[in-house]
Amino acid sequence: MKMRVVLSLVLLGFVLSGCVRNNDYTPSPEASGEKIFKEACVQCHTPVSSSVMILKPEMANADAIVEKVKNGKGIGMPAFPNLTGEPARNLAEYVLRNSVTR
Repeated sequence: MKMRVVLSLVLLGFVLSGCVRNNDYTPSPEASGEKIFKEACVQCHTPVSSSVMILKPEMANADAIVEKVKNGKGIGMPAFPNLTGEPARNLAEYVLRNSVTR
C-alpha cells in the first residue's frame, strides 16, 4: 500500500513536471500562431474535436490569452516570459480562431 502511494506521487510529479515551470521557449519573430501552438502549447493542450481549446468567456479575447501566456497560472500553466509582441498576438489570434467558448 505504501509503495503504491509513493509510486502514485512520483507518477503525478512526472506528469505535472512538463507543465509547472517557466518555459524559456522563444519563437522566431515571424512565427505563425499555429507554429507557436505546435511548438510550445501542444505539450499540455491537446486539440479536441478539431478545436484547439475550450475557452471560458473571460478568456475569449486576445489580451486575456496573451496575459495568461506571459504570466502562466498556478501549477498547471507555465509562464512563457519570452513569448511577447507580435508572436504572442499571433498565438492569441490562432487560439481564438480555432477554439470554442463555453
